[in-house]
Amino acid sequence: MKKLGRELVTYSRNPDKHFEFFFLTNSGINAFAGPYGYIGVYTGMLLHSDSESELAGVLCHEISHVTQNHLVRFSEKSHKQSYLMWAGVLVSALTKDRQASNAIFTSTIAGTLQQNINFTRKHEWEADRIGTMMLNRSGFDPRGMVNFFKKLKNQPNAREFLRTHPLSINRISDSLQRLKHRSGGYRKDSFEYETIKAKLYYQRYKRIKRNKNQALSNYMQAYQAFDKQQYQSAKQHIEKLLSINNAKPSHILAGRIYAKLGDVDKAQNYFKKNDLIQDEASAYYAAKAYLDNRKARLGVSVLKSFLQANQGSYESYKLLALLYLKQGDIGRSHIQKAKSLVMQGKLKQAVGHYERAKTLVNSQDLYDVINAKIDSLQEIINLESK
Repeated sequence: MKKLGRELVTYSRNPDKHFEFFFLTNSGINAFAGPYGYIGVYTGMLLHSDSESELAGVLCHEISHVTQNHLVRFSEKSHKQSYLMWAGVLVSALTKDRQASNAIFTSTIAGTLQQNINFTRKHEWEADRIGTMMLNRSGFDPRGMVNFFKKLKNQPNAREFLRTHPLSINRISDSLQRLKHRSGGYRKDSFEYETIKAKLYYQRYKRIKRNKNQALSNYMQAYQAFDKQQYQSAKQHIEKLLSINNAKPSHILAGRIYAKLGDVDKAQNYFKKNDLIQDEASAYYAAKAYLDNRKARLGVSVLKSFLQANQGSYESYKLLALLYLKQGDIGRSHIQKAKSLVMQGKLKQAVGHYERAKTLVNSQDLYDVINAKIDSLQEIINLESK
């Protein structure tokens, strides 16, 4: 989703604005936009989409809320600036440079904002209109947005989204009427979209959903065998897949399978076919492959390089903490554990790990950085207790 979201941003009215995209594991149908361009999507929304254009439509809608400054405009009007202030304090808690303005916005704070801010109908109309134009420019079927929103009207687990995003199908239909229909076809679903949705279905129901796509069928057979720890069978399926498909998900799954078979060099060759500095999944599983094969130092190198260049998920910080622990670097392990806890909104526990890290690090500069993190987190804790 990150790749799709970042591509769609290039078609927005403010492509230079900071954006980050993340999934939240939740069966509900919801999505929300937060300060600093952080956009969250429930996995239930992906499962209920029938095409990538529908998912792209939701993302374009949320991107438009950010580019049009709807959150700031609403908070000023409704006197709810405190939520934005929390996010601003959190920024200083997590960035390397305390003056940086574009940084992490956790799902906890995002959820708080979503519960407290209902976009007005004027904002919704603007997001629908601009989002539809974005969708059209991107090559996706612009009808994806209206098709998906139509389905929400009869979905009981979409009530939260409908409450915070007052819908009008006629409003979106009016936007579509103003668009010129392209003579050629629209974009087809990407293999990344198909595999993510298929894996979510498998994880929920523990069975593979039938499909006519041979590459996706091979992928899911390999994934199921991998999940059941039948690694030789998984290898056979992945080799069939690689003979007809060389997309990023195929490389990652191949790397995971060969890592479990003990062929770490071959596993890393597959991970490196993707961009380890830009793609978090590839960097994460490359580091985990080194960990599973008792090469923690190499795992630290891979994951640390990614996290120095990007904001990661809590799973990546948690894994880096474990890698440092395996190396015997207890102080840095506590630092990374603290970062993973902040990503989960467990701020008091994070402060505890930073406090323990202070007693273990030998660098004065690192000691000062840790103190700054503790002070910033304590500010948020104090705000939440008021």
